[in-house]
Amino acid sequence: MKHQFKFNPLATAIFSLLCGSSITAYADTSNTVSSLTNEQLKASINEAYAGQHFFEQYYVDKSAPEAQQRQGKSLSAAYCQGAWVTPIASNTAAVDPSKATSVVTADYGHYDPNGDSVLEGNVLIDQEGRQIRADKITIDKTQTFANAQGRVQMAQAGLLAQSDQINYNLKTQQGDLNNSYYIAEEQHAHGHAAKIARTSENVVVLSNATYSTCPPEQKPTWKIQANTIELNQDTGRGVTKGTKLYVKDVPVLAVPYFNFPIDDRRTTGILTPGFGYTNDGGIEFSVPVYLNLAPNYDATLTPRYMSDRGAMIDAEFRYLTENFGEGKIWGGYLPSDESYKNQDRKDLHVIHKWQINDSLSTNLEYNYASDKDYFTDLNSNPNTKTDLNLRRAWELNYKNGIPGLTAQLKVEDFQTLDKSVSDEKRPYARLPQFLLTYKGGNPQGFQYEFNNDTAYFKKNIGSTTSATSEPSGTRFYNDFAVRYNYRNPWSFVIPEVSVRSINTFYDQDTITAQQNQTTSVSNADQNKSVVVPQFSLDTGLTFEKDGKYLQTITPRAFYAYSPYENQANYPNFDTISASINYDQLFSSRRFYGHDRLEDNNFLSLGLSYSLFDDIGLERIKASVGQSFYFDDRRVTLDGTTDELNTESHTGPIVSLSSQLSQHYRVSANSAWMANGDNAQRDVQVYYMGDQGNIYSAGYFYRKEIANRQDKYDQFVASFIQPIHNNWRIMGHAQYDMDNNVAREYLLGVNYESCCWGLSLYGRSYYNDLDDVSDSSVKPKRAFMAEINLKGLAGFNNKLASMLENRILGYDRIN
Repeated sequence: MKHQFKFNPLATAIFSLLCGSSITAYADTSNTVSSLTNEQLKASINEAYAGQHFFEQYYVDKSAPEAQQRQGKSLSAAYCQGAWVTPIASNTAAVDPSKATSVVTADYGHYDPNGDSVLEGNVLIDQEGRQIRADKITIDKTQTFANAQGRVQMAQAGLLAQSDQINYNLKTQQGDLNNSYYIAEEQHAHGHAAKIARTSENVVVLSNATYSTCPPEQKPTWKIQANTIELNQDTGRGVTKGTKLYVKDVPVLAVPYFNFPIDDRRTTGILTPGFGYTNDGGIEFSVPVYLNLAPNYDATLTPRYMSDRGAMIDAEFRYLTENFGEGKIWGGYLPSDESYKNQDRKDLHVIHKWQINDSLSTNLEYNYASDKDYFTDLNSNPNTKTDLNLRRAWELNYKNGIPGLTAQLKVEDFQTLDKSVSDEKRPYARLPQFLLTYKGGNPQGFQYEFNNDTAYFKKNIGSTTSATSEPSGTRFYNDFAVRYNYRNPWSFVIPEVSVRSINTFYDQDTITAQQNQTTSVSNADQNKSVVVPQFSLDTGLTFEKDGKYLQTITPRAFYAYSPYENQANYPNFDTISASINYDQLFSSRRFYGHDRLEDNNFLSLGLSYSLFDDIGLERIKASVGQSFYFDDRRVTLDGTTDELNTESHTGPIVSLSSQLSQHYRVSANSAWMANGDNAQRDVQVYYMGDQGNIYSAGYFYRKEIANRQDKYDQFVASFIQPIHNNWRIMGHAQYDMDNNVAREYLLGVNYESCCWGLSLYGRSYYNDLDDVSDSSVKPKRAFMAEINLKGLAGFNNKLASMLENRILGYDRIN
């Protein structure tokens, strides 16, 4: 006969024992058995609930239905043969114990207000989000001391622990758990502690404890063994003492003290050290130290030592204000670099972003470096590129206010790192620049647009001769365009009329330099103004044929006309010529920038063809086009006319690509000049297999054309190939065929398993600013080793970050 009755004191004590909080519970006694002796309890534990058996019963094949329901909730699941499945899923929300009701079931229950209270035999305490099992639970008559024995299991969201015995003081909320095993499903972790002591309500201390994310084998690949691990919920941190890292049974690293997070709060502590070697820096070792200064700002200090250069310090400071935005300040300092003529080397960077309101935002950026080789020699990020000119700017942006209106006010300057670059070849500063764009009308009909670019361009030039050839001054650029967008499923017609203007006013320094070279300076020499109207028409048709394959053919025609206006001797502040490509055929702008207004009278014709199969793959995409000129192009950047400006037509420009299958993709592009010379070409082949293998190769060539494009002749290839048992090799190469030199070689080997990963790679490469044609310039060589203990930490992640930028599809297969 079943009985259900209130059992408040005992239930309260039990959950205080296990959860540090009280509840109201009900007990359901279904039958009564005699008490188990201590010998019987010990035999039961040793026989059926040894640690290995405990772990194995909750570690199942990841193809099992219960594992499929939890898919994606364990670290490194892609590399694991099994998955942890604890009694309560990790995404289960627990009810506040003070408000929850628990059902207590046992074979035998006895409550004695004047003596010990006992639950015995298959004790189960079930509460939403929590579950407790034991063979026997005893509480003394004072309701102060509790003892649980035999197969004591505590389960919460994704967490499960089992102990031989628990002794607990309910009033002080202190107690000990002896011989405990635990499982953390979401972290894919498990371990053992000889003793778990709850020293206060929010502090737990584990003695002689282990931790690992490897499968529950007799000898895991790695584990952490610590004399003590203190988990403090008040601070959100864990502290280990006497810690050793074991690989199999071999200790490989000993750390007397380690501080790590147990929740999302930030706390001061030592981060993962970094190791490396380069041929010009030697052996490198770094130890980052994180400083949690306040809830809204923090800092990271990273002392570094390079055997061939000396000691260095890197620092980063992050901050978040309540009303004035957020930002970051970082930099480094290396005194007396032994490999750089004992010079002090340093850098400083500042970024601040502030969203003032829904319409206004502002950004600040400042960059400084002591020399052009700083980032290549000292920056540990392998993806850092050396910019010749470091930007310094402040911006005020407006949008989301008046519909269609955007505006920007900015001040911008640059630090040129290479001191050998002449003043004339350095970029202009903008002091300031104002940009405004307004678009209105219907995107599928009548539309109008206005653009303004007003800026004062300043360049400090030493000689008066250079000051006249590289003048400083204010430029006003305006354009107003009206277009009609007519589109339907089978055609489009877009006529456009625009008026553009440039007004330039030289500053006093430039006027003075002009006066020093001539006896008189006219207003025409001081000010430059030009207005050019333009008409363009973009039109095309689309033909489709449906059948086994879907085929489309799209002929396209583009015409542009604008009269010639003399712009000889006009300054060039920030404009370059557009390169040759298929899309450029259908643009009226052959200059990028606002220092020249084109003269146009040309017609471009193009034809595109696509073929799609029944699963949506674009098996063929081909385009061919050509421009025909009815007048010479007389407006140029430097006042000289090259051969391309006098040709009556371009050569054909061809673009071709194909998804040969779900695994293969190829593409090719080529452009010819009117005389038959090839101006540029490229071909790329890409393969991605089902087993995580990737192969790609590409060849890229550009002919040198004065004032238009520099020569480029390079071959690029990369691969990732699995070999055996989660091992894979990978590589990347970039070869400069013009100079017969490899700009970069990268070759590595990588292993990934359920609980650890290893990467070894070597790299040979040149600085972005190195002149590879100079035989005295030698490549930089580096060797790196990465060890990643899943669920613990990795020594670095440089190989992965490099491959993400160099191998198409790396993120997807990884």
